[in-house]
Amino acid sequence: MSLLDQKTFISNIPPFDQLKASTLETVFNAMDIAYFKKGERLIRAGTEPDALYIIIKGIVQEIQDEQLVSVYVSQDSFDAMSLLDGNNKNDFIVNEELICYVLPKAFFLKLIQNNAPFKAFYYQDLSKRLNRLVEQRKTTELSSFLVAKIQDIYLEPPVFVDANTSVYEAVQTMTHQNSSSILVKADHKIGIVTDKDIRDHVVLQRYSIDLPIAHIASYHLISLSSQDLLLHALLVMLRHSIKHLLIKKNDEVVGVLEQIDLLSYLSNHTRLVAVQIVRAKNKEDLKVASHNMTNMIKAFYANGIKIKFLMQLVTELNQQLFKKLYAFIAPPALLENSCLIVMGSEGRGEQILKTDQDNGIILRDGFVYDGLEQITEEFTQTLVEFGYPLCQGQIMVNNSAWCRSLKDFKNKIFQWVLEEPLLELAIFYDAKAVAGDVTLLNEAKQYLYKHLQDNQAFFSYFAKPTLSFETPLSLFARFIVDKSHENELDIKKGGIFPVVHGVRSLALAYKITETNTMKRIKRLSDIGLFESAFATDLIEALNFMISLRLQFELKNMNQGESYDNYIKPSQLNKLERDLLKDALKIVNELKKLISYHFKLDRLS
Repeated sequence: MSLLDQKTFISNIPPFDQLKASTLETVFNAMDIAYFKKGERLIRAGTEPDALYIIIKGIVQEIQDEQLVSVYVSQDSFDAMSLLDGNNKNDFIVNEELICYVLPKAFFLKLIQNNAPFKAFYYQDLSKRLNRLVEQRKTTELSSFLVAKIQDIYLEPPVFVDANTSVYEAVQTMTHQNSSSILVKADHKIGIVTDKDIRDHVVLQRYSIDLPIAHIASYHLISLSSQDLLLHALLVMLRHSIKHLLIKKNDEVVGVLEQIDLLSYLSNHTRLVAVQIVRAKNKEDLKVASHNMTNMIKAFYANGIKIKFLMQLVTELNQQLFKKLYAFIAPPALLENSCLIVMGSEGRGEQILKTDQDNGIILRDGFVYDGLEQITEEFTQTLVEFGYPLCQGQIMVNNSAWCRSLKDFKNKIFQWVLEEPLLELAIFYDAKAVAGDVTLLNEAKQYLYKHLQDNQAFFSYFAKPTLSFETPLSLFARFIVDKSHENELDIKKGGIFPVVHGVRSLALAYKITETNTMKRIKRLSDIGLFESAFATDLIEALNFMISLRLQFELKNMNQGESYDNYIKPSQLNKLERDLLKDALKIVNELKKLISYHFKLDRLS
């Protein structure tokens, strides 16, 4: 590694990346490079460390009471907090021969004293450290763009008219096809007329709308193959100062590539999916949009978008897709007399990648539709084709228990409230309307709030599942992993579910109408049940755990493997491990609050 490479290496490691160039130079001069063999003990428990270690190559294990606490790899540093506390509680042992930088303790403490951003890195709150992780994780999507082909992007379907077609008729066709351009066939050549051409010629130059469209078309169009690279398409557009390209496959025009769609693809895939949903004319069109959503999620995650914004975006697109699919399948009479609802993580607006379906239909009292079973079965199976798996608990519209009249739903709600609270009550409480008459769901929810019992026992039993799973963090801040499951931990059971259900229990008790967990937390804070600082940390902890789950979901997806909510702490970097420990500590705080609030210790 050259001197320049060494400086670059250090300057890219938090929090050294926040230092000025002159300060970084003094840091680099103060460092030594050291080599250690496998098995060497770098820091012994109970001793006062004398340096900060930054790994160039190799692996170091942190051991507490003969148990593995953390693993450090290239670009990780240790143990800053022991240097600040003046005491180390754990052993640090070389697991794979180590090459590292060694920064003397005195110099490190001097950096802490003289550099506020450097110091803040070690003392900042959870929210700030999570933001730091996002910045550290940011990557560019340019590499994927460099190998993407035109066939991977949304193309305007080709809409043709004859050269003698009047401007008025051509514009009508454009409007009917929801297209921003139209192709003109004239004398064995193809021309194009865009929205801009209509404006320039018809409006500004007063070209009659009764005259042929051919006279305002642009010819000598440039065409590319659907197999050409997007980068090549962008260069062609820039080189010729054009905004449209004809795209062919086997010499047949298959679409028009617009510059705005290409640039949108370069920045993200959102517009691609949104446009496809809006313009979808049948289920097959929606299927394409649904499958493109995964690429959009990957792109956004890679570019470091905050998880809460990603969840909001995916939720909105999913609901638009469900709404349009329902409109394709359900006759007008059914649309007018029903309400399509989504539940579970989709209802809470916390689903990102496609998990199992959780949906239902509330029918207006007295409304009967022959063939309803066929319609609900088609809806369910179409979602399966779109990539949404069947719900193992059968909470889907094709199950009559979740496709019933408003009166029947009220009867079921009454039963849920009277009996020991079941999972169904929690699922329905998270329901959100996506299509049809939303007042049907609102009336059912109001019935639920009206009949909720005020006795402590009811809400205690409802809240009890919050404590069903052990938090995978020991008293000594060590991850508790499942050794029978490749030393992994279940992030959903251990972290996400307790927050979601604990908050849901409090929200139900206070009849909060929000379905999203983050919004419920804010409302609970507004009424004084959560302190403001705790509410902020709880939201950040939940977002981080969901983000971590997504990270492993995408990793498994890229490897062609299924995902089961397990993550492997040893595959996290130092910052991620520390953040996960902090998040799980907050989960424990919430559990204590839930247990105290609902007096769960008194339940048998």
